Amino acid sequence: MTPMQQELARNSLGASRIIYIAAGAVLIFLIWAAFAWIDEIVRADGEVVSSSRSQIIQNLEGGILAELYVRQGDEVEAGQVLARLQATRFQTTADDLQDQIDALEIKQYRLEAEASGAFEFEVSPELQQRSPNILASERALLRARQADFNSRRSSAKQIRDQLQEELANMERLHKQRIVALIEVNRAKKAATDAKAKFNEIGTQSELQLAEEYSETLQMLTSHRQELRIASDQLSRTIITSPMQGVVNNMAVTTIGGVIRPGDEIFEIIPLGEELFVEARVKPENIASVQPGQDATIKLSAYDYTIYGALKGKVDFVSADTFEDDRNPRAEPYYRVTLKVDRASFTERQRDIQIRPGMRAIAELQTGSKTVLQYLLKPLYKSKDALREP
Repeated sequence: MTPMQQELARNSLGASRIIYIAAGAVLIFLIWAAFAWIDEIVRADGEVVSSSRSQIIQNLEGGILAELYVRQGDEVEAGQVLARLQATRFQTTADDLQDQIDALEIKQYRLEAEASGAFEFEVSPELQQRSPNILASERALLRARQADFNSRRSSAKQIRDQLQEELANMERLHKQRIVALIEVNRAKKAATDAKAKFNEIGTQSELQLAEEYSETLQMLTSHRQELRIASDQLSRTIITSPMQGVVNNMAVTTIGGVIRPGDEIFEIIPLGEELFVEARVKPENIASVQPGQDATIKLSAYDYTIYGALKGKVDFVSADTFEDDRNPRAEPYYRVTLKVDRASFTERQRDIQIRPGMRAIAELQTGSKTVLQYLLKPLYKSKDALREP
C-alpha cells in the first residue's frame, strides 16, 4: 500500500471508532432514558390561607374614630381592643336614662312605704350615693303625704264618730217621742254619708297609689330596656378582635375619620390553625391533579435556598373554574387547596412565621414518566399535528 492509502485506512479506522463510540453512547443513553424516571410537575401560583375564614369587623351605628391602637399587619389576641369611637352621644343618653331609672326606683320604694303606712324607707347604698337629692325629696314627700292622709282620715273619722253619736241620741229621743222620725232619718243619712266619706279617703288613696305604682313599674321597664340599648351602643364604641389573628385591612386610619353605619372597619385573618395554600391551576393542567397527591410549596417571603420548600398534599380540587374579579382579563382557573404538613417542617422552617395572604409557588407531583417518554413527547405532539382531519 502506498503511504497515501495507509493514511486513508488509518483515518477510516479512526472514524469508525468514533461512530461506534457515539453509537454506543447513544445506546447507553437511550437505555438509561428508558429506565430513568422523573416526576411530572404542575406548577401554580397561590397564597397561604387559614382553615378558618377571615373575620370582618363592622359597627352598627358608625361614628368618629377617637383612638386607634393597631396598624395593618399587627398580630392581635382575641378580645384585644383595636380602636375606640367617640362615645359622647351614647354616654349622655345612658347617663340620662340611668338618672331617670334611679328616680323611678326611689319613687317605687316611696310608694311601697306609703302603701304600708310607713314614714321612712331605705334604698341601696349605690342608689343613695348616685341620687342623694332625689332620695331626700322623695322622703320629704312621703312624710308630707302620710301626714296629709292621716290628717284627712282623722278629721273624717272625727266627723263620722260625732254624727254616729248624734244619730244614737236622735233615736233615743225618738223613742221618747221628743223628736219626729224625719229628724232621725236626717241624722241617719248624715251619719251614713260621713262613714262613706271616711271609707272613701282610704279607698281613693289606695287606688291612687296603685295607679302610680303601676305607671312607675311600666316606666321602669321601658327605661331599663332603653338603657340596655344605649349600653350596647356604648359598648360597641370599643372595637375588639373576635379572634387571634393578623390585622389585614383597615378602612380608616386617621383619628377623627368618619365611619358610616355598617362599614367594614377591620379584617382579621386567623392565626394558630391549620395552614392551607390555595393554588390556581390552569385548565389545561387540571386533568392530572387529584386529591392526595404530594406537593412542594415555596413561599415568596422566604428564600427557598435557605429555608427550603414546605411539604403538603392536595386536599381539594374545585369542580369548576373561577374567574378573577379583580382582573377580568385573566384566564379562568381551577381552585386547588393544598394542606401544609407542619409535621415535616425542618428546624429552620419551624422558626419562620407563616401568615395567611403570603404568596406561594406550588409544585404538584401529578405522576412520573421516563426520561425517554419526556424526550419523545414533542414527537408525539408533532405526529398528532400532521394527521389529516
